[in-house]
Amino acid sequence: MLGLRKPRLGVPWAIVVLTACVVAIAAALFVVGVRPLSGAPTALTLPWVFWVATFLVAETLVVNVQWQREAHMFSMGDLVLAGGLLLATPRDLVVAQVVACAVLLVVQRRQRGVKLVFNLAVCALNASLATTVFAALAGTTGTWDWLAALLAVPLSTAVGDLFIVAAIAISEGRAELAPFVEMFTLSVPFSLGSAALGVVMARSAVSDPASLALLTVPTLLIVASYRAYTGAREQRENLRVLHEVTSLLHTSGDSEEALGHFLDSVRSAFRAEMAELVLLGPADREGATVSRSREGAEAVVMAPLDDHEGHRRLVHLATASGALTSRTGTGPVQHLARYISGRGMKDAMVAALRTEDRVHGLLLVGGRFGDSTTFSSSDLALLDTFARHVATTLERGRLEENLRQVTDLKEQLRHQALHDPLTGLPNRTLILDRVRQAVDSARRTAIWPAVLYLDLDGFKQVNDTFGHEAGDVLLRTVADRLRSCLRPGDTAARMGGDEFVVLLDGPIDRVDVVGVVDRIRAQLDLPVVLAGDVVTTVGASIGVALGGETVADADALVRQADSAMYTAKRAPDVRFLVHEPAQDVQVARTGPAAAN
Repeated sequence: MLGLRKPRLGVPWAIVVLTACVVAIAAALFVVGVRPLSGAPTALTLPWVFWVATFLVAETLVVNVQWQREAHMFSMGDLVLAGGLLLATPRDLVVAQVVACAVLLVVQRRQRGVKLVFNLAVCALNASLATTVFAALAGTTGTWDWLAALLAVPLSTAVGDLFIVAAIAISEGRAELAPFVEMFTLSVPFSLGSAALGVVMARSAVSDPASLALLTVPTLLIVASYRAYTGAREQRENLRVLHEVTSLLHTSGDSEEALGHFLDSVRSAFRAEMAELVLLGPADREGATVSRSREGAEAVVMAPLDDHEGHRRLVHLATASGALTSRTGTGPVQHLARYISGRGMKDAMVAALRTEDRVHGLLLVGGRFGDSTTFSSSDLALLDTFARHVATTLERGRLEENLRQVTDLKEQLRHQALHDPLTGLPNRTLILDRVRQAVDSARRTAIWPAVLYLDLDGFKQVNDTFGHEAGDVLLRTVADRLRSCLRPGDTAARMGGDEFVVLLDGPIDRVDVVGVVDRIRAQLDLPVVLAGDVVTTVGASIGVALGGETVADADALVRQADSAMYTAKRAPDVRFLVHEPAQDVQVARTGPAAAN
């Protein structure tokens, strides 16, 4: 069997097909359902132009609600529609609403093409459906006309919302139930309330026209209340988005990845086509970068800034004026309008990244999705808050970096002050301090340390024969070998020249000291390669001082080891010499067994 593959419609054609369906349904409903109808028993002889003007006035009392990428307006048009069901002829009412809708879409919202046709078709469908349903429910007597109007208007609103939702789902490429339900819960109750007011006003116009003036106040209060509700809801959503978006700058370990996610979220938060972040270098030009997130384009992160002059003027503009939008198109914002129009977008807003001491750059958002609204004052306030958070983050990051640099520098200077630059071993200052700490601790714990004082034999000859560089190699080698002989708690230090001191942590006895000395001498007996084929060995005179109750202080312990070292140096056959603190006697040791 030969299989045929069905052609798949792209998104634009799918929208065209949907629009054609709505046009066909609205036209058929008008011809079949509306044209044959006569007016309600309470209908007045008013020209259809009056109803056009009434619809236009009602559409100025709007509540804007942003949903996904589209802006939706709930107006008082349902109030006029409900009242017109009772007071106007069906054909005049539908024609008037479609004409008023066309004027608003073309003049105010500047819609063109398929979108204009789709919205006009939905408007015609709403009006025709409401009129038809009202006539079917009210009957000929008009007894239940008020209930019929209350049912007809919200029903037509719900059907219109279904087609709008379908168009959004097609353009987005996905359908989600939760946002649809949320949209209905906003529009249908508002439509029902407007219809109720419209019915009350229509009945009042028939029985007591003067009472219409009294209904003006509650009508305006209802609009104001709903605006306040949507405003509070938007503010709560903005706070949530602010927390989520700004936290992206802190939660990712990769700063470039965090910056990309941040701009994507900013663009999503404002339902905009583009979000752009410019970070200035130290001199406002050198090192400046631009990061950008744009619908349908690959993200740009920390790219070198090419339009220095254009962005510099934007920075100065935002710094002087605060957060601002291009929608006015006059005065200094003309530069912003030209900048954004050059990128194919209709509107934009920009805010400077400012802290107390400098301007770090700017945050720009452009191309608001939807034709019904542009960026509002609340959007500007939210953008300014975003910009301040980014600037504070940058300032904090720079401060933390400065603090790290200062800390690192202080630590480096401290290390240099306490360590020998040639060998990296602790110097005289540090080793004497550690000996003092060990002695002070031993007076409380009775765990005494020991000190070894070493003086290299033959170092001067190496220096004089092969030069200072060879002498430095010898000293570094001896230092490395001393480290390898010690335990983790012990310390080897260079006192200066060819003299070294080793602090052996307690508790330690003579046998342990002998073991350390043997390891040191074994390492010193190994040949040292100075340069090329120059090899030498070096010996050492070693003096030992054991800590104990008779030790006056740390300096005395080091002096005892130093004194023992000099005594050992004058006795060539002595391997090392131990100073006896208790008896103030120096005992020469010629080998490990003599320690006993």
